[in-house]
Amino acid sequence: MKKISTVIKLKKQLEEIRKLGFVKTHRFHDNGIGKTLEDLLNIKENNFRLPDVGDIELKAKRIESDSMLTIATKSPLPKGINKILFNRYKYLDKEKRYNLHSTVYGSRKNHQSFQVVFAANKLILKNKHNIEVYWPISVFDEVLKNKSDKILLVLAETKGKPKTFQEKFHYTEAYLLSDLNIDKFKSAIKTDKLKIDIRIGSYKSGKNKGRYHDHGTGFRIHKRDFLLLFDSFKKII
Repeated sequence: MKKISTVIKLKKQLEEIRKLGFVKTHRFHDNGIGKTLEDLLNIKENNFRLPDVGDIELKAKRIESDSMLTIATKSPLPKGINKILFNRYKYLDKEKRYNLHSTVYGSRKNHQSFQVVFAANKLILKNKHNIEVYWPISVFDEVLKNKSDKILLVLAETKGKPKTFQEKFHYTEAYLLSDLNIDKFKSAIKTDKLKIDIRIGSYKSGKNKGRYHDHGTGFRIHKRDFLLLFDSFKKII
C-alpha cells in the first residue's frame, strides 16, 4: 500500500483493509493488533501526519462481544495487594475453586462493598475492611497522554487464541478523535460507564492447580461511551 497522505486516502486504505477480513497477527501478545495495522498501513511507527489533519497517533483496540473496549489492564498498588484482597474476599465457584471476580462501579457499592473514587492522582478502591488499594491515574496514560493532538482509533473483531500468533483481526471501524475531556473521563467512572473488573482466580489444572492466579484488572467501557470522552470525533469507516 502507498504511504498515507490525506484523510481521503486513509479512508480508502482502511476500507481496503476491512475487505481483507481476518488477518493473522504480525506480532505476539497485546501489541499485535497495533503492529499488524501499522504494517497494513505502511507505517513504521504509531505516529504519522496527514497534511489536512496534522500529527495523529494510531490506536487499535479489540472489540469484545458486547461492544466493550478494555482501555487499560493493570493490577492495583501497593505491590501484592491483589493477593491480600483475594485471601480476604475469595469465594468458591460452581467448580469448587476459589475466585474473586468483581465488577466495581463509581456510583455505588457492589455486592462485595467495593466502590472506586477519585482522590488526588489516584483511583481508590473503597472496601469494608479499609485495605489500602489504589491505581495511580497514570494507569490511563495510554488514553490521557497521547503523543499527538488527534487519535485514529481503529476497532477490530478478533478470533483465534488471544494474544498469540494464532490470533486474527478484522479491522471494521475507524474514528478520528481529538480533544479528550478529562472531566468527561472522570464522569465516566462516576456514572459507571467506565467499569473496573477485578479478575483473580486459581489454576484449573496442572502442577499449579488450585494456586492463586491474577488475571489482571481490566478497565472497560462501551465503544459509544469511549468516543464521547472526546469533544470531537468523526467516523472514517
